[in-house]
Order: sequence, then C-alpha cells, then structure tokens
Amino acid sequence: MLSVLLRQCRVPRSTPTSGRLLSTSASNILDEHLLHRSPVHTEFFQASLPHLKVPDLNASVEKYLNSQRPLLTDEQFSATTSICQEFLKQDGPELQRLLLDYDKSNSDGNYVSDFWFDMYLRDRRSLVLNHTPFLAFSAAPEQPDPLDRLTNMVYSSARYQLTYANRVLKPEVYFLDPKLSEEKFYQRMKMLSRIPGHSRLAWAAAYLHKAFPLDMSQYPNLMASTRLPQTGRDSLRRYPDSRHIVLMRGGRFYSFDIIEPDGLSIVPASTIRARLSECLADSRPAAEFPVGVLTSADRDVWTKERQKLAHASKTNSASLEAIDSALFLVCLDESQQTSDSALCHAFLHSGDGANRWWDKSLCLMAILPVGEFAVSFEHSWGDGVAVSRYFNEVFNDSNRRPGLSSGQSESLAADSASVRRLEFDLDDSLKASIATCREQLSARTADLDLDFWQFDGFGKSSAKRAGLSPDSVSQTAIQLAYYWLSGGATAPTYESCSTAAFRRGRTETIRSATSATKEFCRLAGGSEPAPTDQLLAALKAASDAHSTLTKDAAMGKGWDRHLFALRCMSERRAGGAVPRLFTDPAYRKINEIVLSTSTLSMPAVKIGGFAPVSPAGLGVGYAIEDSSMGCVATAYKSSSRSSAEFMRCYQRACLLLADVIGKALDAKK
Repeated sequence: MLSVLLRQCRVPRSTPTSGRLLSTSASNILDEHLLHRSPVHTEFFQASLPHLKVPDLNASVEKYLNSQRPLLTDEQFSATTSICQEFLKQDGPELQRLLLDYDKSNSDGNYVSDFWFDMYLRDRRSLVLNHTPFLAFSAAPEQPDPLDRLTNMVYSSARYQLTYANRVLKPEVYFLDPKLSEEKFYQRMKMLSRIPGHSRLAWAAAYLHKAFPLDMSQYPNLMASTRLPQTGRDSLRRYPDSRHIVLMRGGRFYSFDIIEPDGLSIVPASTIRARLSECLADSRPAAEFPVGVLTSADRDVWTKERQKLAHASKTNSASLEAIDSALFLVCLDESQQTSDSALCHAFLHSGDGANRWWDKSLCLMAILPVGEFAVSFEHSWGDGVAVSRYFNEVFNDSNRRPGLSSGQSESLAADSASVRRLEFDLDDSLKASIATCREQLSARTADLDLDFWQFDGFGKSSAKRAGLSPDSVSQTAIQLAYYWLSGGATAPTYESCSTAAFRRGRTETIRSATSATKEFCRLAGGSEPAPTDQLLAALKAASDAHSTLTKDAAMGKGWDRHLFALRCMSERRAGGAVPRLFTDPAYRKINEIVLSTSTLSMPAVKIGGFAPVSPAGLGVGYAIEDSSMGCVATAYKSSSRSSAEFMRCYQRACLLLADVIGKALDAKK
C-alpha cells in the first residue's frame, strides 16, 4: 500500500522556498508577531503531494453522458451518444495520448492547471461580477466599536502575512480522524523531518495518520499580489517585500505601512488605528473621477487606459505601483443599509464600483456605519481553500487575541505623517473614460437581482440522522426550486469541488443535476407530491448519486476538467480540426451554466455570494449548518430569471424536504 502511494508522489523539479535564516534575537522578536509557529515549515508536504492523474478516457465520456442524460430528450441524447462513440474511435485516443505526454513533461503541476490559469487570464470580460466573489464575517459582539474591529482585522492580517512569509504557517491539512490532535500530528511530522529524504515520505506518512495535506501553491498570491491587465492575456505579479496596505474611501487612495522596516514585527495596533482614523478624517468630498472604476472595464480596454494613465505623469506611475504592491486593499464604504440583501449588493459590487480596485488579489471591505466586514478576491490566482484559510485565521485571531485592547483607542495620537495620499493626474481623455466606465458599471450592477433567505430549525444534523449527505440535501433543494421555477425543467448545474488534495489542484465540477435528482423533482414537484416513503427513497437515491459524484470530483475523476484539457489539446494540435464532441450543441449547452452553486458553510461566515456565470443563469451561494440552511441567489433582471421567484421556490423546497426528513425521523422513534 505504501509503495503504491509513494509512486503517486511525483517530486517536482523544484520546491518553493521562502523565508530566511534568522538570529536567535530576531527569531524571538518575530515570535511575538506570529499567528503561531508550525513545528514543520509551511511547504513541508508540498513536494510529496500526489500528482493529479489524467482520468481514463472511456470513464470520462461515460460520466459526461450520465450528466447529459437528465438535460436532453431521447433523440438529443441518442445523437450525443453517437458523437461520443465517434470521439472514442477517432480523435479521442490521439488527444488522450497528447495529453498524457504533456502531463509527463509537466511535473511541477498537472495536466490541467496551466490551461485553467490561462482560461482565467485570457478572459477579456470585466472582473466585476464575473470573477469577484465575497465572504462576509460573522458578528463579534465583544468588539462593539467597528473601527477597533477593523484595526484588529488588519493587525491579524499582518500576523498572517508574517507567519506565511517566514514559512511557519501550519501546512493546510484535512484531518479525517477526529481523535488525532493537531499537536500530536505535527510533532510526529517534526520527527519525520529529521529523516533523509523526508520530503518524499511526508504525504504518505500523513496519510497513514488519516490526515490529508492540501496544496498550498496558491498561497503566495493571496497577499502582495495583483492581476495586471495586458492585451490578450493578463498576468499575475507578486511583491514579496511589501509592508504596506492601500485604503480606499470615496474613490480616494491612502497608503501606510503595517509591517515595520525590519520585516519582523507589526506596527502597533494603536498606530494602525490612528492611521485608519487619519484616513477617515480627510474632509475632501468623494472623488469626482474615481480612477478605480477603470479596473472594472473590459480587460483590453483597461489595458489601454492603464497605459495612458501610467504615461501621463510620474505621480500616476508611483500611485499605480503603490496599489499594485500593497499587501491587500482596505475599502471603507459609507452605506447605512443593514438588510442582508443590501449588504450583499454592497460587498459584491459596491454600487457603481467607485471605491474598489478590482485587480487586487485580496480586498478587506468594511461598512463602518453599520459594523459589517467582508473580503472579496480576484479569482484567477486561486480558489476557496486559500481564501477561507485566511478568512478563518483572521476571524479567530482578531477575536481571541486582538491587537487592540478595549478602550485603548481613547489615547491615540495622530499619525498623519505616515499616511500617504495617492494622487492621480487626469487629463480630459482619462476623465471621459472614467465617466464612461462608471456609467457602464452602474448599468450592469443595477441589472443584478439578489435575494437572501435562511431557514431555521432544520439542517445538517437532521440530514445526517436520516442517513443523507447534508450537501446533497442542499443541492436537491436547489434542483427542486429550479424545477418549480422553470415549470419542470432540469438545468446545467455547476457545484465547485476542490482538488487541493493534489499538487497544484484547483477545482473539479460536481454535476449535481442527475437523473436521480430529476426523478425526485418529478415525484415531489407535482400538484400532489408522492407519498413520503417514495419521496424518501428518491431523496436517498439522489443523495447516494451526489456523494459518488463528490468523491469522484475530489479525487480528480470528474469529466469536466478532463474534457476541457482535451479540447485545449485539440486547439493546440497542428492542423487538427476541433472534434465534433466539442461543437455538439449538447456540449455547448451543458457548459452554459444555469445554476452556478458553491457551499459557504463555515462558522466565521455570516453570508457570501457571487453573480451568475451566464447572462441567463442564477448564482447560488448556500450554507447548511447544524440546525439551519439558506442561500444567496443572484440573477440578472434583463434575463428571464428572477432571484426573488427562485428564492420563493427554494423556501418551498426547504420546507418540503424538512417535512419529508422529519417524518422519516419520527418513524424511526
């Protein structure tokens, strides 16, 4: 068994290195400013992570057809089956061979990672609503002053950065055995680190402890990073020596350091608060021509405007450099709205986008008047694993050991000399471009329809007691809601699943609209639902099917990324035409996602969401906790969809599922 696992651990040509050797005194200084000090270095498992294998061609095509079955008529399915059989006999084997050869030459990554990055960076659409999800923080009653809480979040973010930059952030590990303590596990790994060749053994040793290390290749882009617009394809740039943040308020920019020049310690929390206060004390009106709006434009348009902006003056060039190189962005908004829907709108797009710089990898948002906080991130560089780790660390650290003590803010002195205003020189052409972009973005964000609802009294615990996967129950509720909304249709559905168990793994798709969910919707969705025992049996079948899809996706055995990579290979193949499989209307249809879904279940998350991925689609960010479930639904008003109507159907679906599962549990008593 161990030898098989070791064969999967293909060691890359190079291992990431960061941090530095410190003297004892410097190390002691640093320790005071860390989240923690891991017994093993941050990339301890990275070199030994399993390689994401290219799936079997026949298996992927079979799974693809299974996903197509609930979406197509018998005639359409027959035609698509014939096209798939043709693909397996003709183009498929050659493309599979080319992909396997490519994979062998790409030991640093996997067969799809570069194609996936390329897809994001070549997308010329605006980042706003397309690539910028958000997560809002749960409340912190022990920190009633919003500015104090923001200070502590900034301070904890600096702790996170110092911990990561010095390679002592604990490696990301999923623990399957609840009896194994993290402390005992890491101490055993520390002992392993003394064995020659341990980097090859690390993952296998963790596996034997029922612990699964996760990929951390995205982490370097979380902070001190940005997406830079370039014609045809953008790029990502890192600034490892960054010590400052940039704050935005009213479309204006301010910069100040949060890490000391020694790179070992954090600016005192009281000083950070004073610098935040200095920015808030600026009495100038909101910027008439907010430069950040330009980052919301089509990427090629923004590329040209940025070049004009940078070449207009040295002031502009210096301001751009300060924004690009900042650790992260802090955006202070002025909204007085307190409803969940209003907060979602504010965090998702901030109205006309005047107070954002959408290229920045990470943004900490604060609506101080109502004490609400969130993060958003630019999606090309990474996915939920890296962001949720940062999110949870900052939430826990800022609450458990805040840098700023209660009442400490009363005696703070002004620190205006350390706050730098970032200015821009704008000519008439740039002002006109800003005005146009602002108008276009306002129209787009005004078109976004959004609703939020939470159902209390039913959730994860009831689903588990009934022998059902909680995630499958949530997905079935979404499917039933759409069934009612559309008058009985089944839609192409995307559920994101992390493949971070593999080196440079990103995501795979769970195609959660299955024949089993379609059958449940048929039984439950009529004017007279089927008897409870039939509904429960159908729900169990849907749950089992979904669990199988989830397991396959997490293990890199879904079909979406495999066919995507084969299509990329066909486009690169010299003189080769694109196979009929990829021009089949059924293939195009299944990839025009109507229901884009992602789970946001974490105690630190109050609410989160994202926009639809297609003009006529719905974006559904959902959560299921022990005794509650809910979602944020988005749609475009200009389409035939309505988030309000979907939400009404979703409420009805949750009530029906709660009733079915409740009766089943009562029958067991």
